[in-house]
Amino acid sequence: MSVLLLLLAFPGQRIANLPTGVLPESRVWQLNISHRFLPAVLAPGWTSDPLQLFGGANVRDVLDKSLSDRALVGLNLTISTRELGLHGAWAPLDWLTVYPEINTHLYGFQPDSTWFNLGLCCHRTFGEKLAVVAQPRYTTNTSEHLVSLGLGAKTQVVNTWSLGLEAEPVLLGRDSTTRTIAWSLAVEKEYGWHNFIFTLGSPLDQSAPGMFRSQPGDTSAYAGLLEVARGHFRLGFNILRKI
Repeated sequence: MSVLLLLLAFPGQRIANLPTGVLPESRVWQLNISHRFLPAVLAPGWTSDPLQLFGGANVRDVLDKSLSDRALVGLNLTISTRELGLHGAWAPLDWLTVYPEINTHLYGFQPDSTWFNLGLCCHRTFGEKLAVVAQPRYTTNTSEHLVSLGLGAKTQVVNTWSLGLEAEPVLLGRDSTTRTIAWSLAVEKEYGWHNFIFTLGSPLDQSAPGMFRSQPGDTSAYAGLLEVARGHFRLGFNILRKI
């Protein structure tokens, strides 16, 4: 189970990977395209070929339909891992939004490659400039189980620019391929019906359990913390558009 404890309802629906609990207005369609480039900046060898950090990326496309101002359903496709998923969001209370999600392999249903997530996003704003979020999340494929806690904050810097920081440690269920923590820094620009989010962080993917996985060959459960200590991070972006 993954718990995201984010206490804010701030303009914008995400920080980097964590939701803010804010849902789009009723009866609109929404498209979200996100990339997470795989090579880490400042990793060994990057100075001799800096462009290698754009050599591969996890790409996730999401199409949402808001049913009301308190509920939405959506379809997501992760191209790089060939995964197809369904997700939703429901806000039973002003400060609580529930996020269920299920993902499976695009070419054949297999129990081990089918993952279910449930996040409980608690959110709160302080004035017009600051929002905080906490989300516990439970992730399972019936044979493996992960419990994580996402914490985040987002502040408006000037006009339509905002800055966000999030961290989601894995509390239960780690193995040799699971990171201790996924963290990201986000810079967001809102322009009309578009939100552009530039991210720096450790995750290889945009959703659990992929966001907690280490790269092949890295068996350290502390890979995420070691990357922070070494100054390694991955570039990424989200583009959100109402249609």
